[in-house]
Amino acid sequence: MLDSNDDGRSAARPIPPALGAMLRASDGILDLLPIATFICDARGTILQYNRRAVEIWGSAPAPGQTHDKFRENLRSFELDGTPIARSMMAEVLTTGTPVRDAERIVERNDGSRLIVSINIDPLRDAKGNLVGAVNCFLDITERKRMDDALEHSRRLALEQEQRVAATYEHAAIGISEIAPDGSFLRVNEAICAITGFSRDELLASKLFRHTHPDDVDPDREAFRKQVAGDLDFYSIEKRFIRKDGRVIWLSVRSSPVRADNRHMLYVVRVVQDITERKAAERRQKLLIDELNHRVKNTLATVQSLASQTARAAPTPVAFRERFEGRLIALSKAHDQLTLHHWESADLRDLLSGSLAPYVGAGSERIVLRGEDIELRPRAVLTLAMAFHELTTNAAKYGALSAAGGRIEIRWQPVRGDNDGRRQLRVDWIEQGGPTVAEPQQRGFGSKLIEGSIVAELGGSARLTYEPSGLRCEIVIPLEAATLEIEHEPAGVDWSI
Repeated sequence: MLDSNDDGRSAARPIPPALGAMLRASDGILDLLPIATFICDARGTILQYNRRAVEIWGSAPAPGQTHDKFRENLRSFELDGTPIARSMMAEVLTTGTPVRDAERIVERNDGSRLIVSINIDPLRDAKGNLVGAVNCFLDITERKRMDDALEHSRRLALEQEQRVAATYEHAAIGISEIAPDGSFLRVNEAICAITGFSRDELLASKLFRHTHPDDVDPDREAFRKQVAGDLDFYSIEKRFIRKDGRVIWLSVRSSPVRADNRHMLYVVRVVQDITERKAAERRQKLLIDELNHRVKNTLATVQSLASQTARAAPTPVAFRERFEGRLIALSKAHDQLTLHHWESADLRDLLSGSLAPYVGAGSERIVLRGEDIELRPRAVLTLAMAFHELTTNAAKYGALSAAGGRIEIRWQPVRGDNDGRRQLRVDWIEQGGPTVAEPQQRGFGSKLIEGSIVAELGGSARLTYEPSGLRCEIVIPLEAATLEIEHEPAGVDWSI
């Protein structure tokens, strides 16, 4: 114990009997305490203190010095750095209210700072009169530094976890964590969007439940080897059946997460929807195959057109005119197919392209009546040549050669009279042109229309030369002519 008189006390004024008894009882005990302690009288005069208090203060108070006076040399701050004007000891001596675990910053004479935890209890005599106070304070600087470091680490870990979670949840690719038994442990929103299943539905299911039956075995076997430790990483492309029943293509990259002892914890699978890529690859293959086939067919068609046109043309000029027109019709049909990746072309677009050069803006001379129908490539090329011949004939001799002429083209799926098979029927009807008479000799155009429909599409074409105008009825098996039609015709009119 330290004081100015070497007896542990620094008081210079009379001490109340009750407080004196307390001091005598604590004499020699304070220095045994592991916590800094000092005692003040009711006026705040420091009466007794121990060595641990001097170690924290960095100096001892002068004999008879009050706590507030001594504290002027030891500036106090809140933990946020705000200076403290009134000491807690003065508050306790004024109000009699104890202080519990208050934390303050103490700046010593040498400029060093400590953080202390303070507990102050008022001292009362037998009658309850306040005669002083005892202050126990502990240096918690190192503990606070460690707490701050731990809190900083915790915040960094939390921020990292939040970043990872945000990346996981909002990634544009599907991510899932799979238990060794194939159960879903965790899935992100992207994989729910890809598969069509909700998070709860996926978490309640197994890994291969919705894989296409033809693609299950390779993925299941690779996963089994991965769980067994025989395979580290693998990737696979497979078909998947969505909740809505649609089959899509997925690219899967599977990586294991293992403990230090190589025990399998779970598998991370990164999933991408590659349906469009697969479709593009299929279209590209179809295009190459179709081009190889069409190049050969086109050369044969051009050769036949040239031969037949030359045979029927009276002059080289007539040959050139007719031959160029037929080549242009063939070229337009190719353009329609190219726009649709050589998978199909719309019947209305095909007719509009053939008839557009002969129709002015806003004209209603030509009426197209039928629903949207997508034609197969073979039907596109065959019908393009037939419509070209009909259009050219109408422009030279038929409805398009007269001011009041009109052409109506109707199409619809029908049932065959004999076998009931679905067929596509197209009716070309001309009205208002010159009077029509059946020609004495059939030309190349008629032969091309009738022959190509039979040879290329397995259908039939019949030309009828009525006085009011030419009629042409084309009937083609639906499966040879169009992509599948799911509903009956709506009977809507379109005019160009």
